[in-house]
Amino acid sequence: MPRRVPRRVPCRPLRRPRLRSAAIVGKRDLVNAAPDILCIGSVLWDIIGRAPTHMAAGADVPGRITRLPGGVAMNLAATFARFGLTAAVLSAVGRDGEGDELVAACARRGIDTRHLYRSDDLPTDRYMAVEGANGLIAAVADAHSLEAAGAKILRPLEDGRLGSADAPWAGLIALDGNLTQELLADVAGS
Repeated sequence: MPRRVPRRVPCRPLRRPRLRSAAIVGKRDLVNAAPDILCIGSVLWDIIGRAPTHMAAGADVPGRITRLPGGVAMNLAATFARFGLTAAVLSAVGRDGEGDELVAACARRGIDTRHLYRSDDLPTDRYMAVEGANGLIAAVADAHSLEAAGAKILRPLEDGRLGSADAPWAGLIALDGNLTQELLADVAGS
C-alpha cells in the first residue's frame, strides 16, 4: 500500500500593524490604541545564575549570571506582542532606576506599559534562580511590591482608562496564577 503524504494547507502570515514613527512606544503605536489583551501579574527582573555542570546543594561552581525582564505577566505580554497583538500589563513596578530600566525593556518588546502602577515607596520586584545542567537548583521570588500594591494595579479597570463600573473591560485577560487569592477575587469581581 503506498504511503499517504499529508496535504499541506497554505497559511497566511499574521499581519503586523503599520508603525508610525512619531507616536511609537516600543515597537507599536500604543498612544491611542486599546490593548487586545491585558496581562495581569508580575513584571520583574529575572536574575538567573547558570552553571554548565550538575549542581548539588551547597555547590560553588563557575557559570554565568544574567538579568532579564521577566515575570508571568511580562512573559505572556511579550509572547502576545511577538504574534502581533497589543498586550498591556497591569502590575506594580517601583519608581526607581531598576523600574525605569524594566519599563524601557518591556516597551522595546512592544508591551504597553501605560497602565503600570509605579510606586514611589516600593522597590521593583526580582526573581532569582540558580540552574545547573541538572535543572533548577533553587529559586526565590521577591514579589513583595506586587503583593503590597494589591488592588492598586487594577485601578485602570475602574477609573475609565480601561474600564469602569458602567463600562467594564470587555476584552481578553491573561492572569498570573501566582497572584494572591484576594487580588484574584478582585479581578473576578471587576
